[in-house]
Parts: sequence; C-alpha cells; structure tokens
Amino acid sequence: MRKILLFTILASIMLNLSPIFTYAEEKLNKDLKKIINEFVPPNSLLVSPEEPKSTKPYQFYDFNQDGQEEIVITFEIKAKVQPNPSQYCVIVLRKENERWEKIWEATTQGVGLDYSGVADITGDGIKEYLFGVTIGASAGNKLEIFKWNNNCLKMIAEVPYHMMELISNNKVGIAIWQRYIADTYFVDVLKWNEEKIVLDEELYYSYYPAIEKFYNDKLSKMDAWFYWYTLADAQIKANLFEKARSSIQKGTTLAKQLSLPDAVENFKQLNDKLEKKKKSY
Repeated sequence: MRKILLFTILASIMLNLSPIFTYAEEKLNKDLKKIINEFVPPNSLLVSPEEPKSTKPYQFYDFNQDGQEEIVITFEIKAKVQPNPSQYCVIVLRKENERWEKIWEATTQGVGLDYSGVADITGDGIKEYLFGVTIGASAGNKLEIFKWNNNCLKMIAEVPYHMMELISNNKVGIAIWQRYIADTYFVDVLKWNEEKIVLDEELYYSYYPAIEKFYNDKLSKMDAWFYWYTLADAQIKANLFEKARSSIQKGTTLAKQLSLPDAVENFKQLNDKLEKKKKSY
C-alpha cells in the first residue's frame, strides 16, 4: 500500500513538472533557432555529421574555459551547378556582453560531412575540434584538427582517411583506415607527441585486436589474398612477426594460384619489410 501511495505521489509530481520542462525546452529551441538564423547564411542547410552518431548540427563546448559554452554549428552550402561538391562549413559563436558573436569559421569542399566533434587530442585537458569532410568515394575523407589558441581555433593537423576511430588510452589516439583494394584497409594509429600527430606503436599494439577481428570476419567469408596482405601489414606494425609470416605465406600461395605476379611481388616486399623490422626490434 505504501509503495502504491509513493508511486502515486511521484507520478503526480512528474505530471505537474512536465509542462515546466516542456516550456523550458521549447524556449531553448526557439532561442537557439533565432541565434542560428542570425549567423548561418540563408542559402545553407544545417547538417549533422555521420559520426559521432546522433550528433546534431549544433554542439556546445567551453573552448576557452571561462564557464560560458561556445556554440559550434555545421551547415552545407550546395553548389549552384550539380553534382559539383558542396561547401561544408563550421562556425563557432561566443557570447560577449550578452550578444552572440562569430569568432571562427572554416570551410571545406566535399560531398558529405563525416565527422564533427571534440576530443582532447593533445592531452592538455582542453578538447580540440575535429572536422571531417568526405571528399569522394575513392578519395575518402579529410580530417582537420583545430586547437584553441589566442581566442581562436587554429589547425594543428590534417589527416586523410576512409574510416576513423578515436581510441582513449591516457591521451586520445586516432585509428586511421586507408582503403587499399575493395574492402581492405591499411591501418595506422596516430597520437599527438607534443608537437605533431605521429604513428604510435604501443597504441597500435593495443588496438590490433580490433583489426584482427575485422579481417577474421572477412576471411571467414572469402579467403582472398588481399585480406592476408593488409592483415600481414597490420601484424608487422603490431610487432606480431610470426603471425605476419604466416599471413604472408597464405597470401602468397593464393596470389600464385591466381597467377598474379604483381601481388606475389607485393608479398615479397612485405616479407622484406618484416625481416627488416624484426632485426631492428
């Protein structure tokens, strides 16, 4: 009986509060829409990125750590002549003396917005802004990383990729997948070294199981030489030399059976790379 009474009281409170929350949310949306319309060109279209999932065309983050969040807005300006690439744009607004002002903007030509989000790439406790635009199906995407500096965002790195994944391990790393043939990829793992983005072998090793799972799934459906080739490349980078040797042998056998001399030569060069790294390890 007491539980039923308690539930009834809580339900009554929530019902009475819900109009208040709805009104506050509507006011926020109305105010935000007014701000966006003031700064976004009339010929543009607000656009959400493919990643991170469920990200809206507007985001909030306190870049200068003053207690007041800035607004990050992403939008597209379509080319007048189709199917020419659109302009994908991002602007950052900051509130100054009760008024919003545009303090930064960037534009990249492309066919889609792949990524828009913040992550602490440099490890200084302040998140950088990541802006990834799709250039084309074969060309892939271009990631631009911007760091807050002197009341403005300045680009500190530019990275091409086809697929990307952020890795959290003390500092944030970036797994970059570059397409090779069909649905195969060369994978690199990057990390900030206080000056620039560089390859990180230790982080690569910890990320390797994700790469191996990807190729095991592919190989379970089709035993193709190009899967063994890119898997062996990943195993060399992860210093898994015996696994790499086995992958090279399997891939070479398949390439020879198909009479693909170029692929056989590629495996030979990969084996040379394996032996060289093994000696220096």
